[in-house]
Amino acid sequence: MASLRSNLVKRIERLPKPANTADAMQPLFEAISNSIHSTQDRFRADVANSGRVIVNIVTGRKQAHVKIVVEDNGTGLDRKNYEAFTTTDTDNKIARGGKGVGRLLWLDCFERTTVSSLFTEDDTLKRRRFRFVLSLSDQIEDYEEEAVADRNAGTGMTVEFDGLRDNGYRAKFPGRAAYIFQHFTSHFLPTFIGSRSPKITVHCGDETRHYPEEINSIIHRRTTVKDIPTADYGPLTLTLMECDKVASADLQGSHFVHFIAHDRTVHSHKIDAKLGLKYFGPNEDKVFHAVLTGDFLDRNVNQERTKFVFEDAILDRIVNEVCTPHIEAFLAEPLNALRLDQRTRVKAITESYPSVAFGDVDELQKKIPSGELNDDAIFGHLSRERYRRDQRQAEKIRTVLERLKEPSVDVHTFANAIEAASKAIEETEQKSLAEYIVRRKVVLDFIEILLEKVRDDTRDSSYQREDVLHSFICPLRINTLGDGTRKVVPAASHDLWIIDERLTFAQYFSSDEEFQNLSSAVESDERPDVLIFDHVHGLRQTDDPSRVLLVEFKRPGRTGYADDENPQHQVERYVRRLLQGASWMLGDAL
Repeated sequence: MASLRSNLVKRIERLPKPANTADAMQPLFEAISNSIHSTQDRFRADVANSGRVIVNIVTGRKQAHVKIVVEDNGTGLDRKNYEAFTTTDTDNKIARGGKGVGRLLWLDCFERTTVSSLFTEDDTLKRRRFRFVLSLSDQIEDYEEEAVADRNAGTGMTVEFDGLRDNGYRAKFPGRAAYIFQHFTSHFLPTFIGSRSPKITVHCGDETRHYPEEINSIIHRRTTVKDIPTADYGPLTLTLMECDKVASADLQGSHFVHFIAHDRTVHSHKIDAKLGLKYFGPNEDKVFHAVLTGDFLDRNVNQERTKFVFEDAILDRIVNEVCTPHIEAFLAEPLNALRLDQRTRVKAITESYPSVAFGDVDELQKKIPSGELNDDAIFGHLSRERYRRDQRQAEKIRTVLERLKEPSVDVHTFANAIEAASKAIEETEQKSLAEYIVRRKVVLDFIEILLEKVRDDTRDSSYQREDVLHSFICPLRINTLGDGTRKVVPAASHDLWIIDERLTFAQYFSSDEEFQNLSSAVESDERPDVLIFDHVHGLRQTDDPSRVLLVEFKRPGRTGYADDENPQHQVERYVRRLLQGASWMLGDAL
């Protein structure tokens, strides 16, 4: 019978290619992870004292030749591990989350890979050595296996990588030692802060760093809360850390809670939005990391150790219910400074917009995400809460009205209901009125400053331009008598109340528009500054025929006028123009 054949070359070609530096370093990280696991298998609980991993990296600027050697003193490539190595998608390391594709990344990334390992088999120390190549078949080349006479040599494995492929890895792999150490530290941070990391020495260029000791240089403060009791998840242990921002260099975010199962990071939960901090500390260069462990997490992770078997909502719940109180206590200083800043912003917004001041500052701040400092967003949160409260208030009033319709309502109940409804309406109206008054004051303050400029500095005529004042009170070149061909501007676009309070809601007006554009009955290119019709809104107070109001702006401070610019003569001329088109004024257009 026939069976399917695997095309390893095509499969590797289809592997995702690196999009950034962290992706380009992933094949190296896989090799280092293998060494860490191998030392853990050999030394078990004593791995922190006896396990060793040495990494030598020779590189330079991008496009330079790269050579890497990773060696360890782990169990080595014994029969079981070798069979797993030569089997794609092996389940050999399912217990610790291995997915069996790490060595495929080696073939995708490096031009040449050589493996050498010492291992014990049948009480005999042996060495395996071979080249691992990318080909359709026979990926193991130049295979050698021999017994080793030196019993003191010890087991372990050495992998040599030589050259980067020009498929994205060569362009993205870092050339500077600082970047390599930065991403290395960030990637293995959860491993280093535990108690099951071997001693790892990394040589890159002229620099050498030792882990996990090196991690102390980026962790400035650490607290571990052991066996936190929970009803649903059993006891959990939380390690909280204030780190240098380099700890987040390999992550899409700044602050994280790392969920660990069997010494492996399964999920890194970003909490930037919850904290509201980008960076913190005196120099704004600190980030927060926490590591969460427990039997509940170990029992509820999939075989690949890439995802928990429970719903993602559980992760949010654990962060909110279990971690947040400890995080807030740990980050009390930066969070308090953040809340103080937010409080100042809330006070400023409610002073300008009293309609959203539905409670004291403490109450208002509770309705806003803890880290929100954007004024627009803060106003949006308060407005939504104000809307919800108004809806509840309206429903309460409707309920009161329905009760008043009942035949059983007595005088006392009726009076109490009216008082409650009146108080609710009055409170809302007072806030809206206060906001309206605040806005008007800003407008009048502007006018006052403008007039002061005119009085105090007569040398600069730019303050005396007629159109400056005109455009502020009412937009120029506007006609709200919509005829289907012109833009109709809403009444709120003007501040005509400055001229006359009765014009607050003037709706039909033209501003700096030629008469002939208002009516075919008036042939004139003269443009009155503002022409207001009292139809529906405005000046009408009786049943008398409709009236119009003419407003003519002149430069502030001006004392002399030519005859054709005399405002009195201009207004009289405009009135005559309007009278010529009286049939239009009293007819179809209105």
